[in-house]
Amino acid sequence: MDYYSEEDEHRPDKRRWIILGAVVALFIAGGFLLWLVFRGDDATEPVKVTKPTQPTELPRMANLPPQEPAPQPVAPSYAPTAPLLEQVREAMRKGIDPDAAVALAKSLPDKPERADAVFILLEYAAEAGHAEAALIVGRYFDPTYSGDSGTIIKDPAVAYEWYQAARAGGQPPAENHLSELKKWVQEKADQGSGEARELLKGWL
Repeated sequence: MDYYSEEDEHRPDKRRWIILGAVVALFIAGGFLLWLVFRGDDATEPVKVTKPTQPTELPRMANLPPQEPAPQPVAPSYAPTAPLLEQVREAMRKGIDPDAAVALAKSLPDKPERADAVFILLEYAAEAGHAEAALIVGRYFDPTYSGDSGTIIKDPAVAYEWYQAARAGGQPPAENHLSELKKWVQEKADQGSGEARELLKGWL
């Protein structure tokens, strides 16, 4: 005698849903495997982030005109910062003694700025009582002297004072320089120069 219950009546439906769920699961798993295959090996590697490099030099625009070089300044005929003058100023800053100043003045090479550099050294030594330096400084101011006097302006009165100091210091050439200078001053006085006449009044 067979027993048939209501539960047996619905059992085929349960099997059908189980089978359908298994098919769907297989379909999803298969699709996932295919996706991994077609995706390739690069998908498993980490993505590398690189920083953009800055260009070392900006490209010049083709439509810009070429830049013309700036005009160079014209060098003066006499440079106040000439090497000889810098050497002399450095020696003065270090406190050179009068004898060394005269020796340095005689050793300077023959350059356009030599006369002014020598004058700085000799005037310093002459003011310290150096008779030889006083004699040469007098030549700088002497209008009868045709040698290089640099930028020093001729002044017979100043030349006279330095020649007097050189003569007092025992420099024999000072006497001859004073004689030549007096002739020049006398000539200017005869031409009507009041300054020359005043200088002659105190001449010794």
